[in-house]
Amino acid sequence: MKRVLRASVLAFAAGLLVAPVASGCPSCAATSSPKEPNVWPIVGAFMLVPWALAAGAAVIVRRNSRSA
Repeated sequence: MKRVLRASVLAFAAGLLVAPVASGCPSCAATSSPKEPNVWPIVGAFMLVPWALAAGAAVIVRRNSRSA
């Protein structure tokens, strides 16, 4: 369980680091004024959630297949 939690935390941290890059095209990611919040890094982070879940599922399947 510790390995799955560690892998999930690492995937989430990597997602937060990569989110500004994965957020979209430069013309879409820019805001029109400094007062508007830039939500595209958050959108990019949420786009990485399925990959983190898939990695966690792969770790669980590997661990269970080794113990069987």
